[in-house]
Amino acid sequence: MDLYYQSDKFKQILCKYKELHKDNISEFLEPEELTDVAEYYHYIGEDQKAAEATDYAIRMYPTATTPFAFKARMALLCDDNPQKADDIAEMIVDKSDLDYLYLKAEIMIVDNKVDEADCFLFNQYNDTISTEEREDYVLDVAALFSDYEETEYVEKWLSRSTKTEDNDYKELHARILKSRGKYKESEAILNELLDANPYSGPYWNQLAQNQLLRNDINDSITSSEYSIAINPDDEEAILNKANGLFTLGNYDEALKYYERYKKLCIHQDSIVVDVTIGHIYLMKGNAAEAQRYFYSALTESKNKSLTLIHIGVSTFDNGYIEYAYNLFSTLLPEMDDDWDIGYAYLARCCYELKKEKEFKEYLQQAVERNPEESIEVLSDLFPEGTKPQDYPNISILK
Repeated sequence: MDLYYQSDKFKQILCKYKELHKDNISEFLEPEELTDVAEYYHYIGEDQKAAEATDYAIRMYPTATTPFAFKARMALLCDDNPQKADDIAEMIVDKSDLDYLYLKAEIMIVDNKVDEADCFLFNQYNDTISTEEREDYVLDVAALFSDYEETEYVEKWLSRSTKTEDNDYKELHARILKSRGKYKESEAILNELLDANPYSGPYWNQLAQNQLLRNDINDSITSSEYSIAINPDDEEAILNKANGLFTLGNYDEALKYYERYKKLCIHQDSIVVDVTIGHIYLMKGNAAEAQRYFYSALTESKNKSLTLIHIGVSTFDNGYIEYAYNLFSTLLPEMDDDWDIGYAYLARCCYELKKEKEFKEYLQQAVERNPEESIEVLSDLFPEGTKPQDYPNISILK
């Protein structure tokens, strides 16, 4: 849980809001404080209360930007409705407010109009942002693109900044290096930031992810533990530690941390975690418990086909070949022409089940659609060094 929600300051705001809601006090809360309450209720999964707090703030402060911005983001990120979010954004009175500008750009990014968002923000930079505001604006925009892993645009905006010694600049630079696979260079920056601020959970979390990506698992777990010591309810740190334990093969401990993560994130998308927990239970031979978590993932998923593919991969990896075959052979023929996940697994299922005709068909599709997946799943069937495009020319089923 965010440390702010555990602070005395926020607890007082929440208490005042509850009393205000009961008409027990005449003291008013500021629009930003009411929006904090709404965000808290959303954080703990009580979206109805979040909506009530937001609407109350809007009634009390119809010209305030913050409540409308939060309501728009709820429509954007929870309802997956960019048009609704944009309609709400246009209710904001002060169109020069930076929060309005960032919100408009975020809507474009989520709506797959990243270049349009970049142009919009650059026009504002040229035309409306004062000289005094420009440095902060540049870093804010870079951070927005970084939130959506649009590395090219993060680099573009950081290049406009002269505040290269600013912590925000350094953190964004570390993220760019990480996304480019330059993990050690990224870690050097993060360690520098941690030397100056050893109690920054986000820095420890980024360091843990870097270490996990370059397979330094024990150090990754240690970094996660530092973050957890700072904030025992830091979901990101708990998930990082769970992933590290899983990678080490310490499945019982990994399960504890995955479950701990799920309890803290009752409202958030935990589909990947559910599939991972299901995978662990399959490894432990508990198919019934695995099925329960797979079902939970499917129930919550907005992209059920992709979730089923991941479940298929898990069941395949655990030796449930026929089950995986049934999933893949049902789903993949229905997918769009640009879909490229799962074909190598289906081909491997056909190989293991001696379905020669289907094996040849899906092997061809696998190497055409996703050579990397083909190498990962099928290369051991062919002579060492064989290129994926040559797989279909080699007879291996007898």
